[in-house]
Amino acid sequence: MLRIPQPCIVAAASIGAAALLAAAWVHAEDDAQALARLKREIAATVGEATCGNVSFCRLLPMGSDACGNPTAWIAYNNAPDLKPVIETKAAEYTFIEEEQHRGKRKPADCKPAVTPKLACVNHRCTLGDASY
Repeated sequence: MLRIPQPCIVAAASIGAAALLAAAWVHAEDDAQALARLKREIAATVGEATCGNVSFCRLLPMGSDACGNPTAWIAYNNAPDLKPVIETKAAEYTFIEEEQHRGKRKPADCKPAVTPKLACVNHRCTLGDASY
């Protein structure tokens, strides 16, 4: 029977634990980068979000906090070519944030999300202070 010295077992376990922690850190870093990239892409797609009045504007929730509420809202122009692109990127953003909370308990003090008011201010679709 092959006998492995105790220090070798401890060293192997330490290396394995360090590898798992490094992999988890890299994954979290990748998620953060993906969220930042998606926010930039959405902002670029939305652009100026021009409007003549509020009927030109649409509101889309995005992201997910620990309670399941949106972490951001998007005000955008109702142009038909923008909607599918923005909705797809917002869904990807939401999925990443939901995955970060999956398997964790919801906080006991969860409150329902407050939907911001959509407006057309200075010919631009806006959310006021809730805008990102």
